[in-house]
Amino acid sequence: MIVFPEEKGFRFIDQENDYYTENGVDFVVKPHDYRLEDYRLRQVQHPNRILFTAVGGGLVYEFKDDKLQRLDNSFSFKSRFSSFNFTKGDTIVSVSGSGEFNVQNNIIYFTENIKEWLVETRIPYISEANNIPIGQYDTETNKLFFNLPKPKVIDGKARFEVQTCFPSLVYSYDFRSKAFEAEFDLSELFKEFFPNQLEPRLKEFHLYNNPILYNTEEIWSFDFQAGMAYRHVDANRNTLIQYSKILSYNQKTNDFLLVYGEKDEAKYLVMDETFLLGQTYETYPLKQVSAGWPIYLYFLPLLFVPLLIRRKKVSLIEGIESVETNLKRSLSSEDFRIYELIKEAYPKGVEYPDLQSAFERDLSYESRIKKLRTTIASIDELIQSLLGRKGKSVFLITKGKEDKRVKVIRIKQDEVYEFWWKNKRKSK
Repeated sequence: MIVFPEEKGFRFIDQENDYYTENGVDFVVKPHDYRLEDYRLRQVQHPNRILFTAVGGGLVYEFKDDKLQRLDNSFSFKSRFSSFNFTKGDTIVSVSGSGEFNVQNNIIYFTENIKEWLVETRIPYISEANNIPIGQYDTETNKLFFNLPKPKVIDGKARFEVQTCFPSLVYSYDFRSKAFEAEFDLSELFKEFFPNQLEPRLKEFHLYNNPILYNTEEIWSFDFQAGMAYRHVDANRNTLIQYSKILSYNQKTNDFLLVYGEKDEAKYLVMDETFLLGQTYETYPLKQVSAGWPIYLYFLPLLFVPLLIRRKKVSLIEGIESVETNLKRSLSSEDFRIYELIKEAYPKGVEYPDLQSAFERDLSYESRIKKLRTTIASIDELIQSLLGRKGKSVFLITKGKEDKRVKVIRIKQDEVYEFWWKNKRKSK
C-alpha cells in the first residue's frame, strides 16, 4: 500500500481504491485504474512534490494532479531494500541497501533529464546488510550523513550477512569536496538504550524534521550536522505499544499517522506530534570517531577522575558557575553570550527566538537556527567535559506552552560532584 500526507490528512492507495482520511477512522473512498505490478512504493521527502521510489529501488513515481505518474525509464532493481533515500533539489539520491544476494556499496542518484539512475560515488566495501538505515542530508552544507555496519575481515569465501544489530557507525559524504569520512560511533549509546534491536523491534522513520529511531520503549531523533541526539523522555509509549509503526507525517498539520495490523485488519491513528513525542527531551552529544592514538592521551586524565571527586554534591548550576572562567576562555564572545542568556533565565527557560536575536542580523533565519543548534551543542559538550559528566546533557529542551513549534531551553535542576581543586580555589 502507498501512503502519503495530503492537505489536512493522509491518502492511501492499494490495488483497487484510493482512500483519504483526516482522523484515521473516517475514509473517503474512490476507485482508480493505476494497474501497478507492485504497490510497495516509499515516499521520498520533498518540500513541494509527492515523490516515491519502489521499495527495492529503481522505479520512480510522482503523485500530481490527482494521478500517480511514472517518471523513470529504469526498472525495478530489487537490490536496494533498506536504502536511505532523500531529495537533493529535484534529484533523488539513494544510499546503500541490499537485495538479490548482494549489498550496494554506492551512492546513486536519479535525474529527470535522462530518467535514469547514475552513480555518484562508491563507498568502502561492506559485507553486511543494513536493515535499520538512518540518515540525514543538510541542504546548507551539502553534506550527507548515513550509517553503515562496521567493516569485517572475512576469511575464505565472501559471504552476505543480514545485519541483526544496529549499524552504529555514522559516516558523512560531502557532495562538494567528494570527501567520505567516519563521523560518529553510536554503539555505546545504543548499548545502553537499545540493547536488543529485535525485542522490542527497532524501527526508523525519515519523514519527520529529523530522522527518528523508535520502539515501544524509546523514541530518539538525531541532528547529525549538530552532532546531537535527542531522547524524547515523555513520549507516548503506551500508544506505540498498540500502534507500533509510524507510517507517515504531515508537515502542514504536524500529525503522525500510526498503524497496527496489516491490510484489511489494519487500524489507524492520527496523532499530533506533541502527544506522540512529548514536550520534553534530553540532549546527548554524539561520540565522535577516534582520530587515533593522540586522542587517547587527551582523555587519559579522565581515568583518574574518581580519585578527585569529593563526597559532597552541589547543584548543577553551582557546578557550572564554578567552571565559568574556563568556559569563558574556551567559548567565543558570541557563544558565551548565549550561555549567559540561558543562565540568567534559570530556573526558567529561554525561547530559541530570543537566543537567535543574539546573532548577526544579516544572517538568514535558517542560518541562525543552524548556528544556534551548533552553539548549544558546543556549550553543552564543553560544560560536560569541564564537570566530568560526559554523555549527560546539562540542558533540558522542551516545546513552548503557547506555540509548540518554539523550543525552550533551560539548565537542568540536577546535581554534580564538587572537585577538590574547585574547593581549594574558593578557599583562597
